[in-house]
Amino acid sequence: MDKVLKHLSSGRLLRFVTSALILAIVGMQSFALWRSYQETWHDGERYTANTISVLAGAIERDFLLVESSLTGLAEALREPTLMALPAALRQRVLFRRAGDANDFGVMLVLDAQGNVLFDDSEEDLSGINFADRDYFRVQRDNPNAGVYVSRPFLSRLSSPERAIGISRRINGSDGSFAGVVVASIRLVYFQQMFERVKLPPGGIVRLTRTDGTVVLRYPSTDGRGNAGDEVTPDVLQRQASAMPDDWRVETSQIDGQRRFLRTMLVKGYPLSVTVGVSARQQFGGWYLRAAITLALTLTVSLLLALTVAALSTSLRRSREMERQLERMAITDSLTGLPNRRALDLTLEVEMQRSRREQRELAVLMIDIDHFKRVNDTHGHAMGDAVLAEVAHRVQRAACRPGDFVCRYGGEEFVVVLPETPSAGAELVAERIRAGVAANAIVTHGLAIEITVSVGIAVQRADDGPGELIARSDTALYTAKRAGRNRVARLEAFAA
Repeated sequence: MDKVLKHLSSGRLLRFVTSALILAIVGMQSFALWRSYQETWHDGERYTANTISVLAGAIERDFLLVESSLTGLAEALREPTLMALPAALRQRVLFRRAGDANDFGVMLVLDAQGNVLFDDSEEDLSGINFADRDYFRVQRDNPNAGVYVSRPFLSRLSSPERAIGISRRINGSDGSFAGVVVASIRLVYFQQMFERVKLPPGGIVRLTRTDGTVVLRYPSTDGRGNAGDEVTPDVLQRQASAMPDDWRVETSQIDGQRRFLRTMLVKGYPLSVTVGVSARQQFGGWYLRAAITLALTLTVSLLLALTVAALSTSLRRSREMERQLERMAITDSLTGLPNRRALDLTLEVEMQRSRREQRELAVLMIDIDHFKRVNDTHGHAMGDAVLAEVAHRVQRAACRPGDFVCRYGGEEFVVVLPETPSAGAELVAERIRAGVAANAIVTHGLAIEITVSVGIAVQRADDGPGELIARSDTALYTAKRAGRNRVARLEAFAA
């Protein structure tokens, strides 16, 4: 004890203990700061990885939808009877899939000189030539261009907007260039998508062509999304070819800021999505926490965790809202049945499967007899009640797994019957007709006798969805002319 007191009084042991204590405190603080630094790093990695995966996947899905619409348009153009159709029907045949992509821009069919042959625009485009657009020139000059994504351009419509074009080449019967089918996508579509991303301060989202052309940057530095600006292709290639779990520090060629970036290619298209977070913003909190106490460090980490949790909750709610809107978009609010858009999607799939499996497919077109008289006599509220009850009875009669019932419009319903020959379709149609007519519809204190007429058409080898619906409609009017409250069918024949 005396020796210890001596050493303490000399100051050597005291200095040793003090130094050890200081080293321990510094060590604990250093370890805590190192852990905090690692957590901040991994938070940025997770954020950019999750964000870029969602954005790239959404863009890929939407581009596939546009490409499918272009494919359908190109296939329709090869129909030899196309020009013989009435203009309204021809328009419906050509652009029957365009409604799936109506949140984007216009779809055009251009001839070999770049003039508009057909379009789904509400404006008159007959005097506009698009031969100078790169989506036209590339297809004209390269027979193997495939699906081409253009550079950003300013639309030539009456309300000009910046957009990009997705085009496919049309070949003549001899393989020569015959024109282009193209769909435009307004840049405001990407703007709205990127605005839904909760970027941290100084963060950016950028959609870029693989040749280095910026399609859209959010937020922009020029007020127009930096569309058309250039990023050095070798920098872009280095970013896109990095390991999936890698993110890098790069100095922006657009605004000069240093950011941690992650880049992902959009599968199947010459595009990449880059998500970046500001290096200063990402680690600013850590530098501040390095100068203050461990308690404040833990507090800031907790706030960051709460921020991430709030972002996750916001994204989850946004996804659920999107799913709900998608369901509403294909459902008729009055009857609860699928609507005409759902029919377009379903009929296309069922017809392809019918051809692939060499099975018959029947379509029933149903119309309520004298429905206008119900509205005129009893009012629209009564008419709505009749529509809802008829829809219920039709759905109850067409109840096999795979049968599809939808409201086609007004007082018309359509039933799609997979794997059903003509005779079977007639049995179902008669069951529907009898089921509707069996009992009066009682509503608003009144009993109303209601009947329906049904037209039947069976898929032929050369039918498209439009032709099959049109033939069922013809059969329906045959039933109408024969006196209503009956079933009529058009016989199918082998093609």
